Amino acid sequence: MKKFLPLLSFALLLSATVSAQGLRYGITGAMNVANYAIESSESSYSSDSRIGFKAGFRMEIGAPFIYDGFFFTGEVLLSSKGSKLSTTVDEKSVNITSRPYYLEIPLHIGYHYAFKNSTFGLFGSFGPYFGVGLFGDNKMSVGGESSKPDTFSSDGLKRFDFGLGLRAGVSMFDHYRIYVGYDWGLVDIAQVSGDKIKNRNLYVGAAYMF
Repeated sequence: MKKFLPLLSFALLLSATVSAQGLRYGITGAMNVANYAIESSESSYSSDSRIGFKAGFRMEIGAPFIYDGFFFTGEVLLSSKGSKLSTTVDEKSVNITSRPYYLEIPLHIGYHYAFKNSTFGLFGSFGPYFGVGLFGDNKMSVGGESSKPDTFSSDGLKRFDFGLGLRAGVSMFDHYRIYVGYDWGLVDIAQVSGDKIKNRNLYVGAAYMF
């Protein structure tokens, strides 16, 4: 009982704090323009962006204890990334369209500036994101022969991803968010030794807060 009371007190305090600061939920979606930053000691790759998406749920909570206008936000997203790669191996042309899908969780701290006597505002946020590869395939063409191996196979990509993100946008009528952002992957996700691959992603999206 003595151990339970402090936990109960903390839970009640946390609940009261969340209620006071105004926890809000919403839905969000964005168009990804994804690519890879590649370093290879054995092959020279040309890399083109791949259009994908991200969509899921969003949470916001005010943080006036830092300063009026600050907030924390977290999201749970299904995110489609990847790239279109070209190289030459043993005088054979190799073309790969990588199509991985991640469960992605960005956690940001941000600041919102609301214009006086207006329903519009500006906001910016930054913070880490965590990603876990769920599924995907690589559409490969080697010397004219095609195949579709699993993206997260032993010759493909590691499942875990981590990086930093930056986002800025406009809020409207209390419920709507329109934003642009960029994520820098910090983890080498290549399985093959000699290669280093990191995710890069520019995105434009919108959210609706209930």
